[in-house]
Amino acid sequence: GDLPLRIKMKALSCILALATWVANAAVLPDKDAQVVVAQATAYRDAAAKGDADKFLQLTHPAVFTLFGGKEPFEAATRLALKSLAGSNVIEKATFGVPAELHVAGQEEICFVPFVQVARAGDIRIRVESFFIAVRSVGKADWKFIDAAGLRKQPEVLRQLFPGLPEKVVTPPNKVEIVK
Repeated sequence: GDLPLRIKMKALSCILALATWVANAAVLPDKDAQVVVAQATAYRDAAAKGDADKFLQLTHPAVFTLFGGKEPFEAATRLALKSLAGSNVIEKATFGVPAELHVAGQEEICFVPFVQVARAGDIRIRVESFFIAVRSVGKADWKFIDAAGLRKQPEVLRQLFPGLPEKVVTPPNKVEIVK
C-alpha cells in the first residue's frame, strides 16, 4: 500500500527541514578545500613578504568597517607590514583543512586553521589560529580576514558576518612563547 498523504507531507517537511539545516553547514568539497588552502597560503605569504598590494587584494572588505573604512585599513596595513618586514622569521607554517562551509546570506564562509612558529629576535612564538575565508555563493575566489583580532574580541565575528549561524564553532586561536 500507498502511504497516507498526511505521512507523506510530514516526511517531506522533515526532509525540507533537514535540507535547510544542512545548507547552513555543509562539508567543503576536497577540490574547494585545496583551492581555499592555496589562496590562504598566498594571503599569509603576502603578509610575510610585506607585499601590501597582494595582501589587500586578498583581504575581505568586511574588515574595513573595524578601521573606519577602506583607506584607513589600507594605510594601517601598509604601515604594519612595513614595520614587520624582516623583523620576524617564520620557521614553520602548516595549514589544516577547513571542515565546514557556512552560508551567511550571499556569502559562504569557512575557517582555515593553521599553526605557525615564528622567531622575532630571541623570542619564538607558536600561533595556533585561523583565517576566515569568504566567497560569494557559487564563486571560486576567496577573500580572507586573519582571526588574530578575534582573540580578545570573539564577538567581532558576528559583527562582521551577522548572517553566520549561531552555533558556529571556530578553530583554536592562541599564541604562546616556545623554547
